[in-house]
Amino acid sequence: MVSIINYVFYLSLYNRTVHISDGGDNLLIICMFFLLFANTTAYFSLDSTKYHKSLEKNKSSIFKDISTVFHNFAILACIIQLCIVYFFSAIFQLMGEVWQNGTAIYYISQVSEFSRPVLQNLTENYLWLTIIVGYLSILIKLAFPFCLLNKTIKPYIVVSMVLFHAGIGIGMGLLSFSLVMIMFELLVFTDAEYLGFKYKLEYRYRKIALYTRRKTRLFGAKYMTKFQIIVFFDGWCPMCQQVMKTINKMDLFNLVKSASIRNPQVLKEYQLVKEEVESKMHSKSLNAGEMKRGFESILQISTRLAPLYVFIPFLVIGKYLGLGELIYDYIAKRRMIVPVNHCDESGCEINIQRKY
Repeated sequence: MVSIINYVFYLSLYNRTVHISDGGDNLLIICMFFLLFANTTAYFSLDSTKYHKSLEKNKSSIFKDISTVFHNFAILACIIQLCIVYFFSAIFQLMGEVWQNGTAIYYISQVSEFSRPVLQNLTENYLWLTIIVGYLSILIKLAFPFCLLNKTIKPYIVVSMVLFHAGIGIGMGLLSFSLVMIMFELLVFTDAEYLGFKYKLEYRYRKIALYTRRKTRLFGAKYMTKFQIIVFFDGWCPMCQQVMKTINKMDLFNLVKSASIRNPQVLKEYQLVKEEVESKMHSKSLNAGEMKRGFESILQISTRLAPLYVFIPFLVIGKYLGLGELIYDYIAKRRMIVPVNHCDESGCEINIQRKY
């Protein structure tokens, strides 16, 4: 319903303001009609979760099969329209004398309505580059429809066109035209290809993160050992365990050690009062210093975690206003406690309690 309303209103706007359109409107109004038959709510939509739940229930329904066929043909029609635009655009460029001799971009830069300072600077100082870009734009547009058939070349040709239209948006100021063209260029990838990109990015991210973590921890072990602290947390509290896992991920310099207060040896070694550490998290410098409790412990931990440095001023303000301790007490009193290791000869009993 929203797609239909959107199409009707945009068609009305398009017909009323045809004299101020920038070319992208032509492609958009055609493809918006095709997209009426496509499912545009599967992702990045408020009801995407609802859609996937209904999809699981109706996997083998005829309606689902028919809607899939319509969706695929609608997307294919958009891609074909995009290919037509690029191919005939390149043909008409080849027929133009200024494109043949490589001066087209220079003349564009001389038109104040379609030129920005960055494009003028480019043509005045790097004329040879504008000539190369002009010829490449024709070549890439001609090749675009055919390169889509090759899965290896397709990502590179799409990236080239995205960069080309980003340049048009920045250099000529045709922002809406550039955004429309880039949007439809991203339609050429399938769900499987997008998932493949996602997995590759995640793999690269993990690899870089692991390398960075290794280097920062070596740096911390060499130069920052005097700042190490130990945090005493409740090992029977699932939330506390999750918090410590998160802290460990953010601990780039290996400055935060942890110990569970449910270990009697920890209580004895650090002379901790069981009732106190059960009510509030405690932390202490491994070298010297007083024991920190509650919100002060959170603040001490934050000073050791580089990703949290930006929040330290707000934590300090919260400490002196007293809000930090109030919020900490509110959360701490309502955390779940799951006692374990209560085993005897008859078996083990796990009782879930709420700590108030």
